Amino acid sequence: MLTFLLAAAAAAQPAPTNDADIRCMAAYLVVAGQSKNDAAMSADDRSGIQSIVMYFFGKIDARKPGIDLGGEINRLIDSAEYVKTLRPDIERCSAEAETRARYLESFGDEAKPATKR
Repeated sequence: MLTFLLAAAAAAQPAPTNDADIRCMAAYLVVAGQSKNDAAMSADDRSGIQSIVMYFFGKIDARKPGIDLGGEINRLIDSAEYVKTLRPDIERCSAEAETRARYLESFGDEAKPATKR
């Protein structure tokens, strides 16, 4: 009987999200939390983490306005599988953020006036 009740309770809980952008935002919120008291981390590194969180927040908000993002992130972080997927998420999300950063940097390259020699 107890097993049945536990199974029913587990079934009533929504599964953690598989949304790639929510997974990225959650991963970088974890990184931000862990780095908060890290004296070795520079202000630039903290700012970079914050920028990545905001990048993924913008993507999520544009696609899913009004989503219970806090609930989604908490459900994901509290799931048993999360520790196993954190590092792959960070690696995947870092690659995406770096690609987008290079793209933005290219705007600056295009805006520079040509120099005469």
